[in-house]
Amino acid sequence: MINYSLWNSSEVKYDGEWVYLIDCKENQDGTITGGEVVLHSPNRDYLIRNIRKYEDILTLTSLRYAGKIPEGISVVL
Repeated sequence: MINYSLWNSSEVKYDGEWVYLIDCKENQDGTITGGEVVLHSPNRDYLIRNIRKYEDILTLTSLRYAGKIPEGISVVL
């Protein structure tokens, strides 16, 4: 069963967690609107260690933080 999810609903469901999506879909502007959630965790390092399982997948992927960035945390894009 594919766990395809729109990003807005994933952001609510996984609030405060890092989310890794595969087979992502984009709108006309190139903004990712959703994808198949294959990994999620409040610990970013957990995702980084486990992403290798999906390195051969030839689809658009995305690693995102769901929810509001906590106070005192810096994000580099």
